[in-house]
Amino acid sequence: MSILVELTRSTAPGEWDADLAPDGPPGLHDTLIGREREIADVRARLAAPGCRLLTVTGLAGVGKSALVRAALADRTGTDFVVVSVDLAAAADADGVWTRVAAALRQPQDGDAREAAWTALADRAADRELLLVLDNGDLAARAVAGDLAVLLRRIPRLCVVFTSRIALDIHAERIFPLGPLATGAAGAAGPSAASDAARLFVARLQPHYRWAVTSAADRDGIAEICALLEGVPLAVEEAARAVGALSPRRMLQRIRDGEQLYSRRLVDVPSRHGSMNAALSWGDAALTAGELQLLRRLSVCEAAFDLAVAQQVAGLNWAQTVQGLDALVRKSLLHSVKREGAEPEFRMFRATRRHYRTRLAADPADLAATRARHAAHTLEFALQARQGLRLPKERAYWLELVAERTPDLFAIARLNQEAGDHAAAARMLLALEEAWTVHDLLGTAGALLDGSLAALTGAEGTQATEAAARWALTEGDWARAEVYAERLGRGLDAARAAALRAELMLGRGDAVGALQQAEFALAGKRAPGSTVATARVLRTLAAARAAVGRRQPEEPLVKAARGLLELGEPRQAALTLAALAVAQRGHARARAGAGEAVELLLAHAAPVRDVRAVLVAAAGTVPAGGEAYRRLGALADRIPARGDDVPQGAQEPAVPDGHGGVLLAARAALAEAAREEAEAAPAGGLERLTHRQLQVAELVAEGMTNRQIARALELSEWTVVNHLRQVMQRLDCPSRVHVARIVQGRATARLSG
Repeated sequence: MSILVELTRSTAPGEWDADLAPDGPPGLHDTLIGREREIADVRARLAAPGCRLLTVTGLAGVGKSALVRAALADRTGTDFVVVSVDLAAAADADGVWTRVAAALRQPQDGDAREAAWTALADRAADRELLLVLDNGDLAARAVAGDLAVLLRRIPRLCVVFTSRIALDIHAERIFPLGPLATGAAGAAGPSAASDAARLFVARLQPHYRWAVTSAADRDGIAEICALLEGVPLAVEEAARAVGALSPRRMLQRIRDGEQLYSRRLVDVPSRHGSMNAALSWGDAALTAGELQLLRRLSVCEAAFDLAVAQQVAGLNWAQTVQGLDALVRKSLLHSVKREGAEPEFRMFRATRRHYRTRLAADPADLAATRARHAAHTLEFALQARQGLRLPKERAYWLELVAERTPDLFAIARLNQEAGDHAAAARMLLALEEAWTVHDLLGTAGALLDGSLAALTGAEGTQATEAAARWALTEGDWARAEVYAERLGRGLDAARAAALRAELMLGRGDAVGALQQAEFALAGKRAPGSTVATARVLRTLAAARAAVGRRQPEEPLVKAARGLLELGEPRQAALTLAALAVAQRGHARARAGAGEAVELLLAHAAPVRDVRAVLVAAAGTVPAGGEAYRRLGALADRIPARGDDVPQGAQEPAVPDGHGGVLLAARAALAEAAREEAEAAPAGGLERLTHRQLQVAELVAEGMTNRQIARALELSEWTVVNHLRQVMQRLDCPSRVHVARIVQGRATARLSG
């Protein structure tokens, strides 16, 4: 069906700052970026039989009006007449019909509704009539009943209504409009840019278009658009602010929550000048209770469910359900659903920032809301700690913690600012397992470090020991040494020795690590828990292997069995891997390596653990044999991630994949096979493979394991295993002796 467009403008005095668009509302002739599919969908819905009322909804600034204008543009003919009316200034039914009558040039001697309805009936007498009621947010509830009656009275009438609020009448068909697609940083050029990034570039001030010439600028724009979640008005507002600020500097300001300077266009209404203005305009359609709920929920950084909303808002169950439903219908909350979980809700960044500013205007309510949020978040962390220990619930809690990490870190900072360092530490320590799996130990450790000085007694010791463990896992030797010294000054000599042993081993001092680990395990100085004891045993086994001494099998087997009984499969797997290295070549070692990989795969282990165990396992078996093939099969079971995800699709949740591990495992197995083939029976340095000789030479240059890994483009764990094999083949107790042998050969060559 063709459309004859008869767009007329109805604007209350003073609504526009300048009358510069006499042929229609602002943006009528703009090219709409990234909405091709939505334009086609709107046209298809309007052409479908039985469509009488189409309501285009969506959050403030998403482009509802622009979409409808684009869908109706360039469709000329004789069958269908379109009348468009701007209702932005209409707050009740009388205001709506007054503007409709004026748009139809119908005299109003009395009742505006009757005048408008008469004119509409006349227009629809001989052809189809499409009435576009634009920006109807403030009058939606007041005019809904009238529209239901009007549609029954005029069969040839079809209505398009744009509003954040649905009309909730039987004839209504809702078209929810979402933000523009945002892409990842690193786009190769304009053709690879996301829709949101293309809009950003199109709206840049002409004087500053130089700002997108480099890859760094394109990456900055991509990150800005992702941070603004692709909301067109927010993207345009940021683009207009480019000038004295580059995209990269602007990105940091947005992250810090700062207000951007943006010159408003003179030919757009005030409410479209910024996201704050658009949201403030729509506040008139909210009840006092809805406004209060929005303000309180704005403290949540991540998505939240009904239980969180109820606790944070301080409402009862019924009030919370009713309030959430109302805010979803008014496009102020977005409903999301995880598989197997209850519905969750999230607030777009611009909306959250707007209402958080409103909440800050009431310091008492802000403090009370944050206190409720902090209490609930700590309770969540303690529940998650228990859930992570249950095999059937582990994946669920890992995913949930990943989603709520922004809130967890934000609450830790708020607790620290308020001086409640004990609460901050309890929450961070409770989720150690999740931080490890999600590779967030570095961030969590930096937060925990901010509370250590304020903690005393047992709490201080526990937190310092955890901070040291996290630093060791991250390879931050300097920070780990500081923590170990703090513990050493106290009464817990065994724990300090255990930490020093790991630190020395990481730095290549196997002899020192061996002495410290033996001290930590001696007599009554045992480090305490089964997990702590197993960790020291693993360090001891690695140190003994490094100096060419075999680790007794029984302590490691006993520790692994105890960890499994405690529900600590990840720790058990690491212990079995240590046994595999300690008992290299024995059947028990090969079985332990395979079992360790199986445990890690079954319990959503951290990427670093899976890689480390596979690398260790690869070194326990000869290349090409049955055990080697079984390890290859285990490597194939690791789900691929990252590059294998189709463009535009969401990456799988962390528990379902390990990015890059499949390639790393295959590389480790291939390296083992290559080294076996290259190995020579001669003594001295000639016994080393090419790769092992490279590692030995870099050790002689004084490089650390991390520096060697970067120089040879290997993982640090691969370097550690190479170095252990070098020390075994050269019969060296430490890397110092390796360096002496290499330097001695160099000296001999020079003298010769």
